Amino acid sequence: MRKRLGVVLVAAALAATACSPDPDADSADASGGDQPYRIVQLVGLSQPGPSALNAQAASEGVKAAVAVLNSKGGILGRKVELEIIDEGGNPTTAVTKLQERLAKGPKPNLVLPGNTSAEALPMAPILTEAEIFSVQQASASALDDPAKFPYLFKTPPVPETWAKSLADYAKSKGATKIAMIAGKDAFAQATAEATRKAIADAGLTLSGDETYTAEDLDVTAQLERLRATKPDLLFMQGAGASVGYVLQSRLKIGWTDIPLVADSTSATTSLLNHGAPDGLVGTPAAQNVSVQIVSAAVKGHQGANPGSLDTMITALKKEGEIKLPLNVYYAYDAVMLAAKAAEKAGTITDAKAEAKALETFTPQETGLWALGKYTFTATSHGPAVDVSSVAIIPAAVLTEGQYATAS
Repeated sequence: MRKRLGVVLVAAALAATACSPDPDADSADASGGDQPYRIVQLVGLSQPGPSALNAQAASEGVKAAVAVLNSKGGILGRKVELEIIDEGGNPTTAVTKLQERLAKGPKPNLVLPGNTSAEALPMAPILTEAEIFSVQQASASALDDPAKFPYLFKTPPVPETWAKSLADYAKSKGATKIAMIAGKDAFAQATAEATRKAIADAGLTLSGDETYTAEDLDVTAQLERLRATKPDLLFMQGAGASVGYVLQSRLKIGWTDIPLVADSTSATTSLLNHGAPDGLVGTPAAQNVSVQIVSAAVKGHQGANPGSLDTMITALKKEGEIKLPLNVYYAYDAVMLAAKAAEKAGTITDAKAEAKALETFTPQETGLWALGKYTFTATSHGPAVDVSSVAIIPAAVLTEGQYATAS
């Protein structure tokens, strides 16, 4: 059996891989001959900090999707094989390992390049040059460029969806002035920019706009300045421990009387989906706090297709405890969309044909994806703005990836 450095072979049986055919046979015919459908996921399982949990969730999402597909006969009758390559969450390492994998192993039919935009962006040109299909859960706007990256698609709600949901929520609560605090990194500022535009488009006022760094352990000065603008609602963009520092600083200055909406990234931290001692739900620090989540993470939601959400959750539970909101499992939908694209195009090797098939997608399309309804076009490979795919609910304890309450 061909040795693959740094690769964990997840879904293929040893007997099948032991007699793996020549890599060059992949191009024997448009449908892929008798080849398996090969998925390569590069993800930072060994990276430090809370990001490792998100990476693990992404990996579990792909494993679950592969198991579901194989239980249904695979893709175009071909068994699905999954290789997981740990790149430590480092973009440079990710690029190196991708190049090594493409040089040494059979050509993948689908590559899932990292769990973050920082990882995915440098891999995008390599995948494009190699003409490899990719449906991913990275959210950078720069990845939605069909002219530059014709074979790359994205699954998570675009920043504009989250931003519009915030503006709609504020209006529904009678809030007209919104204050915002966000991180300084590229992702945070992309969220902040979309939020500024949505607030303006909704005829609302951004009363204050502050930032913080990952090193800031106290943001009372920024919050005091925001409070002086007398907003009706505070929007917080955050990640990891920074979420706790913002909430503790808010409690410190006694500013829990106005609603705070935490963005979808904040919602994935245990601080806002667990009770004490692991989290802040039910404590004074989380008073009057709501979170942005995908609608599928609210119990009772039907999912994108009939039964699809139940199938996803059942498959995820077989991989282990679902510790995070369903927001972080978009890699599951990515695999299911790629499977549908191959079936519609009638090929597992022609990335151009698969891309054209996915470009015809509308919300009426049915399949095995669970977290949203998708619209792709030849000019946009990111999901269309759809506020129905997301929700804002009071911070609550998470159970198997879902919340019991909604507002």
